[in-house]
Amino acid sequence: MQIASRSYPITAIAYSDGVQFEAFLREVAAVMADDGIRLAGLIQRSQPKPDRLKCDMYLLDLATGARHVISDDRGPHARGCVLNTDRLLHACATAEAGLSDQTDLLVLCKFGKAEVEGGGFRALIAKAFELSVPILIGVPLVNLTPFREFSGGFARVIELAELGSDPLTAAERLRSDPRQEMVGAA
Repeated sequence: MQIASRSYPITAIAYSDGVQFEAFLREVAAVMADDGIRLAGLIQRSQPKPDRLKCDMYLLDLATGARHVISDDRGPHARGCVLNTDRLLHACATAEAGLSDQTDLLVLCKFGKAEVEGGGFRALIAKAFELSVPILIGVPLVNLTPFREFSGGFARVIELAELGSDPLTAAERLRSDPRQEMVGAA
């Protein structure tokens, strides 16, 4: 299995539609797990609530199957961020415990606002680097510039649209030689 190389230990999938990307990542992670790839990390599932403007957010730990609630219910008219950073950090700590040198791939749902601000999944990414575990992470287009600054040239970036809609084909493409020309490289 080859997800990354020494040149590009991180594969970032750039996207603009979070709901579409969440579904894509769940499907691709399931295909990879079915293929025997030992996964660790956290993927997000956002669950809309009919009486709320904001959805509930959960993280699924790929190594243990544990589900972590990471959002606060701030009422029916809440418009601001509902992320509970303490819950996010707890989920990261438990996911880090499932990461080892036996892990084939660390999958993370997002390089989001928390990561841009210096927190969130950054400790998990550092641990994966320490263990030489390749990383697959989603990056919203709005965070692509800060992600590139953070990754320091150690990432290949692929646009979600370039991977197609079939999870089997996408998983195979993600396992292909990362030395190919990077899509959207700076």
